[in-house]
Amino acid sequence: MKRLWGAVLLLLVCTCVWAGGEAGRLEPVHDPAVLAFADRVGAFYARLEKMRLDALTTFEDAELRSYFQGALEFADYYALLASQVRSARFRNARADQVLVREFRFEGEDLAFVDITLVGKHERALRFWSIELSRTDVWRRTGGIWSLTPDKL
Repeated sequence: MKRLWGAVLLLLVCTCVWAGGEAGRLEPVHDPAVLAFADRVGAFYARLEKMRLDALTTFEDAELRSYFQGALEFADYYALLASQVRSARFRNARADQVLVREFRFEGEDLAFVDITLVGKHERALRFWSIELSRTDVWRRTGGIWSLTPDKL
């Protein structure tokens, strides 16, 4: 038993030392293009919070549509997102929070954004939060960043 506790303690110490090292340190970003992208992405996902993601009013939202190149791209994105939210069993097909976990650039005009939608389960007795993680693709065309949906 002492060996087991010793191994657990050693693992805990190694984890704490590793987590405090330089590898996990983040540097502040000052590039205006990256900051503008972060603002655009943040505004889009903030708009999705607390909206019914399977409702006609959300589908007809002009501000949400402005983040896409055209109506077909928005319809594809919206259909897939609404389907995923329903399959995950979000209460009222609504995300209480949309967390941007990470974004990474692949060249000047392509970025991947990892998000997590957090909400309540559709069954009231399942009181804990549920999550849906996905990666969205953003492309810059003509200087404007737009979402590029996956096909259904």
